[in-house]
Amino acid sequence: MKSLLVLFVLVTFPNFLFAQGTLKGRVINAEDQKPLPFANVFLANTTKGTTTSDAGAFTLTQIPAGTQELVVSYVGFQTQTLRIEANNSEQSLEIKLKPNPNQLAEIKIKSKLDKNWNQRYEQFTSLFLGTTENARRTKILNPEAVWINEDSTKTWITVGSREPLLIECPALGYRIKYQLEGFAYHQKQGYLTYIGYPVYEEMTPKRSSDSTTWQKNRAMAYYGSLTHFLRSIHEGKMEEAGFKIQQMVELKSSPLNALLWQSEKLSNPVLTGFERYKVIPEFQPASAIVVARLSTKEQTILSFQGGLQVSYVEKKNRSATGEVNSRRDQISVVELMSQMVKIKPNGQFFPVMDLLVSGAFSHQKVADSLPFDYVPTELP
Repeated sequence: MKSLLVLFVLVTFPNFLFAQGTLKGRVINAEDQKPLPFANVFLANTTKGTTTSDAGAFTLTQIPAGTQELVVSYVGFQTQTLRIEANNSEQSLEIKLKPNPNQLAEIKIKSKLDKNWNQRYEQFTSLFLGTTENARRTKILNPEAVWINEDSTKTWITVGSREPLLIECPALGYRIKYQLEGFAYHQKQGYLTYIGYPVYEEMTPKRSSDSTTWQKNRAMAYYGSLTHFLRSIHEGKMEEAGFKIQQMVELKSSPLNALLWQSEKLSNPVLTGFERYKVIPEFQPASAIVVARLSTKEQTILSFQGGLQVSYVEKKNRSATGEVNSRRDQISVVELMSQMVKIKPNGQFFPVMDLLVSGAFSHQKVADSLPFDYVPTELP
């Protein structure tokens, strides 16, 4: 399955920028200027979130410095996202949300359950939450908020929600409030896209062993993930982190590729579905896909043609020679939908629509996701 990663996440890893600030504000109706109580206000894909007071006021503290994506949502209104530059000072905002009358009408139409709803809901949860052991333990606490639509040709399934999805992930110790803006799955070609804004809340341990278990499970979810891969590239430690990359070339893209193909020095991709590509057997350094002249400490510019076959070797399975484990579940393919993407120190990338991943990277869905302010620990 190919997943177009379109989670809007724009935060900054605290290991790199330590200054922290405070954000205060007020959320009001853009039409009548009245406050909107209990509106959701949070930094996308972090543990920083709150709801507004009766007066529409909110406060977010200890915001890591750097570029942030502030998300504000309220049922019946258009979700608003604001890119802010956080620093160690206090900032104040007035946020005006526009009513969305079509949303309530759409919700009413699509809220009717048919005989196939349960089957479609199970399909949605497997695609959205994942199919891992963590996913099997993960639950959406308000499934009644979900609407599901299948087009007349039975090609596309689209999903939305009438309110933020409340998701409990006991394996990782998080509760997630997920503002689902869009979800579409092409049932014939296997393309999956979803757009949303999650905010994470730490669960309270019930047993003394819970915190240790969560720490271990989070580390296992992190190592070998797309976030781990992108952070390692920014840090200049890709090989040290256990990743190997091979360039994938397409015959039609250039005469040079055609000559390489004819030389029979190329191999087939490990993953199926990429027959249009051939793989250059030599491993490439990260510098081969990084635009050094445009990269800084704040961001790394990633650019390549064709695709990348990415292999990951777990620390405990690495040999002294750095030999790659050929397990298919540790192989990914990464393709760019544009000329380049920007990688932040925390592994966040943008434009968020421009990275297409398949294989191991696409297997980790919401149930195995981590906030971008997560600091990894060593695996035992």
